[in-house]
Amino acid sequence: MVRQLDLRGMISPITLLKVTQAFRRLDPGETLEIVGTDAQTRKDLFKVLEAPRYELVKSQDDRACYHILLRKRG
Repeated sequence: MVRQLDLRGMISPITLLKVTQAFRRLDPGETLEIVGTDAQTRKDLFKVLEAPRYELVKSQDDRACYHILLRKRG
């Protein structure tokens, strides 16, 4: 199951809070797709999530936004 979190147009402190809350709600093996536009959020995202708890499945940029897929580890 893939859940999506659309952060386009949001400011960094709020987006990081939303990401951590959404990630906590995932069951192991589930995937979270994060869509956003703020470059600072993208940079800080990997600082607030604990690396052993997720697997980076995909990271992609297009002209309008970025897409990051993270799978929660068990």
